[in-house]
Amino acid sequence: MKRAAVLLAAGLLAILSFAAGVSDPANKHNLSVSGSGPMHASGEDEICVYCHTPHNSNPAAPLWNHALTSGVSYTTYNSSTMRATVGEPSGSSKLCLSCHDGTVALGNTVNNGNLPFTGVDAQGHMQGTSVLGTDVSDDHPFSFAPVTGSEIVLPPAGDAVKLDANGQVQCRSCHDPHVNDNDSASNKFLVKYNRFSALCLTCHQKQYWSSNPSSHQSTARLYTAAQGAHTGYTDVASNGCESCHKPHSAATGQRVLKGQEEATCGTGAGQQCHGANNVADYNIAAEFNKTYSHPTYRTTPSVHDESESPSNAIFRMPEDSPAADRHAECPDCHNPHSAYGFSATAPKAPGALSGMWGIDTNGNQVQPAGNPPSVNEYEICYKCHGDSANKPQVSGGPWPPYPTRQIVQFNLRLMMDPTNPSYHPVEAPGRNIFVPSLIFPWTTSSRLYCTDCHNNDALAGGGGPRGPHGSNYKHILERRYDMDAEYTTESATTYALCYKCHDRQNIQDDRSFKKHKLHIVDERASCSICHDPHGISLTQGNSANNSHLINLDLRFVTPSGSGILRFDDLGTGRGRCYLTCHGEDHDPETY
Repeated sequence: MKRAAVLLAAGLLAILSFAAGVSDPANKHNLSVSGSGPMHASGEDEICVYCHTPHNSNPAAPLWNHALTSGVSYTTYNSSTMRATVGEPSGSSKLCLSCHDGTVALGNTVNNGNLPFTGVDAQGHMQGTSVLGTDVSDDHPFSFAPVTGSEIVLPPAGDAVKLDANGQVQCRSCHDPHVNDNDSASNKFLVKYNRFSALCLTCHQKQYWSSNPSSHQSTARLYTAAQGAHTGYTDVASNGCESCHKPHSAATGQRVLKGQEEATCGTGAGQQCHGANNVADYNIAAEFNKTYSHPTYRTTPSVHDESESPSNAIFRMPEDSPAADRHAECPDCHNPHSAYGFSATAPKAPGALSGMWGIDTNGNQVQPAGNPPSVNEYEICYKCHGDSANKPQVSGGPWPPYPTRQIVQFNLRLMMDPTNPSYHPVEAPGRNIFVPSLIFPWTTSSRLYCTDCHNNDALAGGGGPRGPHGSNYKHILERRYDMDAEYTTESATTYALCYKCHDRQNIQDDRSFKKHKLHIVDERASCSICHDPHGISLTQGNSANNSHLINLDLRFVTPSGSGILRFDDLGTGRGRCYLTCHGEDHDPETY
């Protein structure tokens, strides 16, 4: 008897604690006349009756009393990166949608008739942001059985997050309809506290998120409602996944992003984190307003897909069709679950580019590895600037005019190949071991990043965000490099990019080439007239005629009087030219 009394007392305590949640006037699921929410009954003081009934319920469990949605077809979630199949709403989700799809009056009950409500529309339907509608493709998917893998796991036994009896994710997996303040910051009826995305991480184990850890996972920078946050949390780490994702009514359905990818990162409401709202250290979005930039905001709507790869027949990258939409969006270069501040040595990509796959020197896909977990920086660049069939330079875009090279090639993977007769030392140290103009600490054994040349022009003055987002110099160059005129007056600024690594005085002292000063100072010929800065592919050139990055610009160079257009390498510091340039016929000119 004593034990029975204890059990009865425990049961009553559970009922009372349950009732305390939903009976609270501040609980939005208290739809009785005592509820303080914007929508509630006009006179009915019963609390449970809007959802439950002890008799003649439909369905029997959980003693359901609210009329169900009927005759409606739902548009469900779909994503190129989701392996599970999402079905029509079922289980508890169907019960939730009987109010939240906005097609059934809030007061429409099975056993109590149509109870009058205030705050609803003319038909008695729910209003406001709680209405999901019948298009639920912009909501976290539900009514599906998860396909587990390295990044998707089942909730552990005893966790507040649970699958239903059929092993499916339902609304009830994340939401407790009776208690709205398990997470007091959001008050969204979550089953548990979601600071640092504890609820999300129950099932979602994104690679690198915690192991790096990602800056998005760890930074305490302020991110408030005024800056675009929607959770009630006030810093980036506490917002966690929801700094970028919105589980209901997301602006972009696939992967429930708060905006189109780049809008999630840098524009939109409050300019988001990497825009003008001062969440991140720098305003990256402003870089794309410069004269020259990657087309991150010019490609609208977004055509990037997270599943892109060389083996994806639908979303192939590099693109194999000249007609394919070209794009360069934030997640083409950055993995938001991995990116963090970590330095590296060329050619290895730094932490900001960690977690991204790339294309190696042989044209094969390569995955990140090491510390930081990254590929080589140039391998990320080769995703778009290597084998892609839709490069705009082929048709003269996007920033004409271009040098008209004697050997035409726009595939940088081929131009940078270390088997080439000459190339800038990105993939490997250069072939030329005699380069007396190099400024310390550069040597003939050094390796370059692509971003040593292609970068934010403000870096030349020591400030601003790093990376080839935008520049006021053509080709997104970090410094000025004049190349489009036959006659260009030499100065420290005219060829500032070259002089970043090559000593100006050394060049003009003719220590490597006897007539450098004659050409660039006296004859006012640009470095670009003779030198192709990336390299000359072995498939088109050879070491006898294309060493030292020699690939003539035919806009300003024509054949010699005898009809020959050629450079001959005669050894260190020596050569022979057959050409006509700046009014001089070299037929040949030997030095």
